[in-house]
Amino acid sequence: MARNPKSSRSFFKAMVKNFTRELRLPVAFVKKHAEILPENAKLRTSSGETWNVEIEQRADEQYYFTGGWNKFAEDAGLEFGEFIVFMFSEKSVFDISVFGVNGCEREISCSDLLDEDSESESETDPDSDEERDLNTKRQKIGRVEKRTDQIAASSESPLYFELFLKDHHRYRVSLRKEFSVAAGLLNQESVVVEYVPEGSRQVVELDHRLKPPRYRTDMKNGWSEFRASNGLKVGKVYSFEFKPDKNIILVREVNEES
Repeated sequence: MARNPKSSRSFFKAMVKNFTRELRLPVAFVKKHAEILPENAKLRTSSGETWNVEIEQRADEQYYFTGGWNKFAEDAGLEFGEFIVFMFSEKSVFDISVFGVNGCEREISCSDLLDEDSESESETDPDSDEERDLNTKRQKIGRVEKRTDQIAASSESPLYFELFLKDHHRYRVSLRKEFSVAAGLLNQESVVVEYVPEGSRQVVELDHRLKPPRYRTDMKNGWSEFRASNGLKVGKVYSFEFKPDKNIILVREVNEES
């Protein structure tokens, strides 16, 4: 039986070295399909979400995912040792599947609650229970953003911030610049995180990206285990407070009604 030529338009890549900034396409794949590779493509997950990426040909005749790849890596919470299967179509789209270090495929969904609310607003009855629930969500988010802005603006509280936990925070969390600087985390490879009042501790690896103009320090390897073991839930607000005397970050659930 003849083989479908489209079935060979696939490859997989392990997340190693500088995978958060760019990703090199396999040489064998490029040799077969260089003529049809676009300069701009989309990465599409099984949920239908897409990310725009640029495909750049370098002087060494290698091809790389560059512009937009770092945004996808951030949103997807990619971690060292994971791998992705890419299936290329004729419409400049790569359908992707992400597999964790345990060898199992994991879902990638980075939908923002505010975006979901905006899309649903025109489709719901303003007097319905669903619309009232959406309004309640928006009010909670508004209170969180206002309180967080007030704290960030206060020079007296650089060691504290609050975070509305979203789906893409399941695998990594970005620390605020002021927080990382004040806590002295820029030269540390890891930090101890503790959930209070009676939660467990976890050593979490820090991922620093200090090239200007962008600045980021992320908690990654170890964060997902900490989140799962302490029952942190998407849609809730949590505070992060660094304690210099203990060299530890304390995480608490925030009472949104306060």
